Amino acid sequence: MEKQKVIQKLNDLLNYELAGAVRYLHYSFMVFGLRRIPVVEHLRKEAMESFGHATKLGEKITALGGSPSVSLSESLKGKKKTVEQILEESLKHETNAVKMYSELLKLVEDDIVLDAFVRDFVGEEQSHVEEVEKMLRES
Repeated sequence: MEKQKVIQKLNDLLNYELAGAVRYLHYSFMVFGLRRIPVVEHLRKEAMESFGHATKLGEKITALGGSPSVSLSESLKGKKKTVEQILEESLKHETNAVKMYSELLKLVEDDIVLDAFVRDFVGEEQSHVEEVEKMLRES
């Protein structure tokens, strides 16, 4: 295992998860209409889960001897979006997270503990993809 490459990928994911948490919280402020309450609850749950993922990633980075590098370059403006647009953007975010964690999985495949650590994230992110896909599906 190339530890520096793993640490860099973990840092990339740390930043991605933090940006996702901020994005989900931002989205939750912008939901209106009859579906507001369940959608806001979903988005805030996702924000909290992203913060949890970021925490685990930061702890793993330091356990491997690295230094967590946090930079949020994303700027979110209060542009009005429909629930469907918000969910479509969420789906893209979750799909990309699966891809990023899968890339990390290839880097740690010879370390059973890190492999298990990353597989848990892949499974969680894939379940998020499936949940958002169901939310976007009309009967």
